[in-house]
Amino acid sequence: MKLFYKLISQLLIVSMVLLPFSASAGMIGTDQAIAGAQALANRDKVRDFVSRTDVQKQFQALGLDASTAQARVNAMTQDEINRIAGNIDSLPAGASSSAGWWAAGVIIVGLLVWYFYK
Repeated sequence: MKLFYKLISQLLIVSMVLLPFSASAGMIGTDQAIAGAQALANRDKVRDFVSRTDVQKQFQALGLDASTAQARVNAMTQDEINRIAGNIDSLPAGASSSAGWWAAGVIIVGLLVWYFYK
């Protein structure tokens, strides 16, 4: 048993000497941290928008299944997500007089999803 411990300790010593290991830590800027958080927030915003029942009904009217729409959103690049999230932010708040604009916004988002998928 003593021979086994000696062999293991020698292997550990050799591996620590010969195998390189390095770790580096660096500071990241606030802008990088905020950009990462903003990217996640935009992706969640588009996912939430696509998962709404009224949006899913509009997609079904256009012939797009809800699971397909979610898969297409997951396949989008970050630039596409940011553009669509900006469009969602610019949509009206949902008054009855703006129902036409809201429907147009849903159609635009649906067409963007369809366009970037193909």
